[in-house]
Amino acid sequence: MAKTHEPVRVAVNVMRARLTILGFNLAIITFQINELRILGGGIKLPGLAQAFYLSAAAALFLGLALSFVAMVCFIASNALDREGTCNHWSLLAGDLLMYLALAQTVAGFFGAFMSELDQVQLPDPQEARMYALVIGAIHLAGGIAWAMSIYLGPLVSLLRSPYGHRITVALGLAYLLLLLLAGRVWAAALLLEVQRPALDGTVKSWLGGLVAPLFW
Repeated sequence: MAKTHEPVRVAVNVMRARLTILGFNLAIITFQINELRILGGGIKLPGLAQAFYLSAAAALFLGLALSFVAMVCFIASNALDREGTCNHWSLLAGDLLMYLALAQTVAGFFGAFMSELDQVQLPDPQEARMYALVIGAIHLAGGIAWAMSIYLGPLVSLLRSPYGHRITVALGLAYLLLLLLAGRVWAAALLLEVQRPALDGTVKSWLGGLVAPLFW
């Protein structure tokens, strides 16, 4: 973690680039939420007209909320002066929230589609092997994107933080807590989706969200 005794003054373009990423993330979430209605699998809940992937919906809506909160943090980090540089630790908080939102989007996007693609059964052995290769590559790519978003990105931001040891450690611990809570929500939705609510409260239901690609 970087040490400095001078006031932190991050260029405003650094923050603007992150707002652009969040805007892109919101567009993907909006698209995928709409696509969930046309996918055939998932769970049928009373009061809803059709079945849908509850785990994907939970991840996408969490990503939606986290994206908006991250936007607020980024904007709040700006100094209200002529230059508008970012001088508040809320910039780092926004960074962590942005990465968690991206990870939720990846989980919501890949989780539902992989569940649909895994149901395909090809009668020809050669075609089945080729299909398995394609699906495996997609799964691996999605898992790498998820892991980099939820673990590598936040770690880099924390290690490069210019906001001092105490603030950085506090935000790191807050991120870990938020990560556990988001994973818990996703795992609970997945247990409902696969109709195994009896597993709720187990270690798997609390830690399953930390290795989400293994359950896609």
